[in-house]
Amino acid sequence: MRPDARTRAQGRRLLSISITGVVCLAALMTACQAQPPGANLPESVAIDTTTTSITTSTTTTAVPPTDAAVAADEAPAPPPAASRYVVPSSEVAPDAKQLAVDIVHDLANYEANTNHAGRLLVYRTEEGPPIDDVASPLTHPGYWSRGEVVYPQLGGLTADRVSVMVVTRQTIGRGDEPEQTVVRTIDVRLVDDGNGWRFERLASAGGAFETIEHLNRAHEVATDPRIEMPDSARLDILAGLVSPVLLDVMSQLADVTPYGVTVLATGHPHNVFETDRQSHHTVGRAVDIHRIGDTLVIDDHEEGSPTMEIMRWMLDHPDVRQVGGPWDLDGKSSSRSFTNTVHLDHVHLAVNG
Repeated sequence: MRPDARTRAQGRRLLSISITGVVCLAALMTACQAQPPGANLPESVAIDTTTTSITTSTTTTAVPPTDAAVAADEAPAPPPAASRYVVPSSEVAPDAKQLAVDIVHDLANYEANTNHAGRLLVYRTEEGPPIDDVASPLTHPGYWSRGEVVYPQLGGLTADRVSVMVVTRQTIGRGDEPEQTVVRTIDVRLVDDGNGWRFERLASAGGAFETIEHLNRAHEVATDPRIEMPDSARLDILAGLVSPVLLDVMSQLADVTPYGVTVLATGHPHNVFETDRQSHHTVGRAVDIHRIGDTLVIDDHEEGSPTMEIMRWMLDHPDVRQVGGPWDLDGKSSSRSFTNTVHLDHVHLAVNG
């Protein structure tokens, strides 16, 4: 059947509308390609620049932030770094001191995402041990650090070399929460090569704690009210001279009973007395205990006494290497437990690492 005139007219109008729509769309795409994305476009039109498709919107042209952007905006910020310490010109060797405190300021201030290997490149020299090793007590990946110089004191001075001992307060944390503060004395060595002072090496970072967890444990044990100890022993702990394994065992022992410490490292003979064998105390792996609970070891020699039971607990601990005291609990065939005249007045505990 042939279409009548009315049907043919409707067909021509539809074809005209279709062609017009294609032409308009092509013109719009051409205009978009000739201008920066989104330039001079109506608010109801948004461009997806990744797919080059055109979409319409009747609400807004704002692109919602990504999850990462939201997380970055909401992440708590650490405190700002302290101002750099300024050495007065009236000081002895002020230029050397200023360089030393500037170096310490840089070493003790960083962010949680800092690339430590990269930042230490500038301090690597041929003199002394690698800066990465010596500076490791200052470096805690995943944590931010804020260092504040308290005072730089001369440790030694010649015409071309100087030691500056920089007392520094270092606070370490995550997010906006500080987790630990430790005050260190950092020994910075400088040399004058004729063109002024320059960094030679880092002689000491003021104590070795491999991780922030070890530092926290040191503070916990050194201040534990269940453990009586001389200040020299506390200083050993806070200086990083005591094995983290021993600190863990000491804390676990305090969960069982309070006790009194005589010595850790400082104050004990370097070698086992009158021998050439280095003492476990010297390397921070041993503690001597003179009191268990409220009773002195010398007064607690009865069979089944608290001192004997604590020695048994020590022998059962997997990290304990050696126990000396009033009894040899495992017989003469083993050196894990021993007794002699020297160990009648205390319990000696040594750990494996």
